[in-house]
Amino acid sequence: MTKTLMTTSLLSVLFLAAQPAIGHHDGPHNNEDKKPSPKQMMRAMDGDGLISFEEFQLPAKHRGADRLDEADTDGDGNISRAEMEAQLNAHLEAVKAKAEARFEQADINGDGFVTPEERKQVAFEMLDINGDAYLSPEELAAAKKSRRGPQD
Repeated sequence: MTKTLMTTSLLSVLFLAAQPAIGHHDGPHNNEDKKPSPKQMMRAMDGDGLISFEEFQLPAKHRGADRLDEADTDGDGNISRAEMEAQLNAHLEAVKAKAEARFEQADINGDGFVTPEERKQVAFEMLDINGDAYLSPEELAAAKKSRRGPQD
């Protein structure tokens, strides 16, 4: 189980690192931050429409780069299994703390259970931006927009 989790984690890190190199990006970008399309990247290579291993380059700053830099605690440029496990454990602790905080927020009466009524109340309060106990069309539109995320 641990071996599978670590393999999956390592593959996820590698996949995240490669995403920008193949033209994938998240979030809003102004023109300065806009990454080239995959077709533009292909044309910039040797013109055969394919990227060989020799042509492939990771960008200097890519999604997940900070985590990789942090994981390399001894600064040798490599990530050992122990460093990867330490980084994974730190990430899992952060996720656990966030989940516990969300549970505490949702468990309004503090009985150790989150009921459907409590879930409804928490969801309503999150949508009711101005706190007037009513949901306006603007608040619903804002919720819908934030759920969709930024559009490229």
